[in-house]
Order: sequence, then structure tokens, then C-alpha cells
Amino acid sequence: MTDHPVATAYHLRPVSGWLNDPNGMIFHEGRWHVFFQHNPQEARHDRIAWGHASSSDLVTWTDHPVAFGPTPQGPDHHGCWSGVVVVDEEGPAALYSGIATDDGTSTVCLRRGDADLVTWGPPTVVAPTPDVDGVSVMRDPFVFHHGGRRFALLGAGLEDGTPAVLLFSCDDLLAWEYRGVWLSAADPVLSRALPADVWECPQLAVREGRAALVLSLHDAGVLGQVVACAGEVVDDGGLPRFVPQEVGVLDTGTDFYAPQLAGDEGEGAGWWLMGWVRDEHPDLAATDHAGCLTLPRRLLLGDEGGGRAGGVPRLVLDPAVPRALVTGDPAPVRGLLSGRWQVDVGQAGAVLRHGTLGSRAVAAGATLFVDGPVLEIYPPEEAPATYRHPEPWAVEGDAVAREVLTSARAAGA
Repeated sequence: MTDHPVATAYHLRPVSGWLNDPNGMIFHEGRWHVFFQHNPQEARHDRIAWGHASSSDLVTWTDHPVAFGPTPQGPDHHGCWSGVVVVDEEGPAALYSGIATDDGTSTVCLRRGDADLVTWGPPTVVAPTPDVDGVSVMRDPFVFHHGGRRFALLGAGLEDGTPAVLLFSCDDLLAWEYRGVWLSAADPVLSRALPADVWECPQLAVREGRAALVLSLHDAGVLGQVVACAGEVVDDGGLPRFVPQEVGVLDTGTDFYAPQLAGDEGEGAGWWLMGWVRDEHPDLAATDHAGCLTLPRRLLLGDEGGGRAGGVPRLVLDPAVPRALVTGDPAPVRGLLSGRWQVDVGQAGAVLRHGTLGSRAVAAGATLFVDGPVLEIYPPEEAPATYRHPEPWAVEGDAVAREVLTSARAAGA
């Protein structure tokens, strides 16, 4: 284990160019689709379009053409930012933040797509940033249903520096109605979701009376932690109201941000999630690609099997991943974790050491995935951790490794 390539091999990313937030995640006609913030021209955060890949097994990904990009002189002239894909009676629709001007003010844009989610029409503005309630920033629509109606959450920042989530009703996807500030850091429970001046990429999962609100914490240009707030959604005069109960961090590493949730079917049905593995190290930024997504994960709500005590939501690795990726017999591992491996920690536990990031103990039963500069840690009972750094980690203790297949990309469609 001495070669430490800069490139990732089995994490989802474009062949070249820039990647950040996952978008438009949807299980559609038997396939999992992931769109993502993408600059196909260079490995730089600029001129953001929507990239697209899909999978029949959450492991082997097929590249599709870029779904759509900025429209000259249009409402997304300065970028097609984060959003979702939904399917209604008229077919697929992408709903996302479009930026038209240099000041960064966003609108919610809608594009209609074909049945295969490959070809998309021009953008239509369906909701502007509200000019009431002291809203200064709005971005990242997330659509959900409550009481037989359709609503949307938008991440926001208020003029006084308070992060917030806005609520819109959107039964007609072409006619959105602003319903006000849904949540803010003024709430005593949500006040723990700080520091932040904008709550980005709000995501809501509801099942069997339990709910989890996922927020990515942006503070003065710094991307911080991702948290999940456990609670419940109740009816308030026909509108949904979220009652927060407890907040916890979803990933304890340094490079996890802007995840997206989506429901699906089949084995492990529930809420699947992928997040952006940030790529901000200078020696990586010089390559022809930057950024990748985490391995697919599942969100456990509250006290579901494997959830954390106190009802705090928790992420676990999707069970399809290790079954499909790993090959060969296990062998004891010592020293640097470079290359592409699954590492299983034995009963004596292990310690990871890094020249820049320090050390961390890893509990017995944890599973590690190494993909060049990316490390994902999945403890048996705690939050996972995601890191990306050009220097490899070293492992000490009770651990065995198996090689990970690198053929996790199918031919482009």
C-alpha cells in the first residue's frame, strides 16, 4: 500500500471538471439518478451546470450528458445551482436556484425533462426571493408533501445574520406562494445549529411520525458541519409545522457538505443520501477534476434500528455498497492506507494517524473505505466521518483490508 493516486476510482464524480453539491436525486423507473453541481470546462467553481449519472445498483454509475447549463441572458445566466427533480402529472421537472445577476440574488427556476431525465427544456422562473421578513439570501429548493398538498423549503439568511428556512406552497409547480419564515435560529433547539448565517440545502425526511430536518451550515463564506434535527411535522391550519426536538452532527469528518435526501423502493427502502466530498487542497485543485460524492448512505430516523440514543438521526452505509465493491480475501494491514481498499476494524480497535489532520481512534466493528485521497469511516454506532486529503492516513491496531473494485463506472449514455 504505497501508491497514493490523486484520482478517486469508485466514488461518483465526472470524468473531468468540477463537482460540488448533489442535486435532483431521484429513484425513477428502476434506476437511481444523481445530478450534481458541475463545471464541465475546468476543475473550478464557476459557470455551474447540472451533471448527471445513474445506476441500477448504487455502485456502478453510468455517465449521461450534461443535463443543462446557464442560459445566456436567462434567469440562470450566472449558474444553475442546487435543487431537486420531482415528477408530477406533466412529467419530470427540475427545480433549482437560478442566478441571473452579479449580486447573487436567486430565483427558483423550473425546467421540464423527458421520461429518461436526459433532455431538458428552457428555464421558467416560478418564485423570486421574497422582499419581506428581512430575507437577504434564498437558495436550494427542496419539495415535499403534507396533507395531500405540495410544499417547498428554501435555505435562507436574514438581514440580521440569522440563518433560516423559508416555506412555499407549490401545488401548481408554475405558481409558488410564499408562506413565510418556517424556522430560524431563534428556535431554542435549532439555535444549536450554529455557527451559520445561511442554512443551506434544507432536506426533510418524514416517516411513521418521525421527521428529520437536515441543514448545511454556511457562515460568512465558510462551509461548516451538516446537522440533522429530529422532530415531527404537525398540521397548522393546513400548513406543515416542524417541531424540533434534538440536533446532532451527521458526519464528524472535515470534508462532508451539502448532502441530498431522496426516497426510494426495494431493499432498504427509505431515505438514501449522498453528500459532496469537498476538494479544496491546492495540489488537487491543479488536476483536471475536483470533487466527488460520498458512497450512498441511508438516513435512520430517530430510534430506528441502528439509530442513535435520544432519537438523533444517523447515517449508515447503504448495504448494497460493500456487497458489490469488495473482492478478494482479507489480509492484515499495517502502515499507510493508500490505494483503494475496504478496511474492517477488529475487536481490539485501531487508531488512525495523519500528518496534518491528527489522530482518531476507530471503534471495533468499524468499516473504512479508502479511495486515493478520500477516506470514509463508518463506526458501528456513531456518525460516519469523511475526509479528503492528499496525504494518506496510517492505521495502527487490529484491522484487515480487502481490495475494492475500481470498475465502478459504466459506459456513458
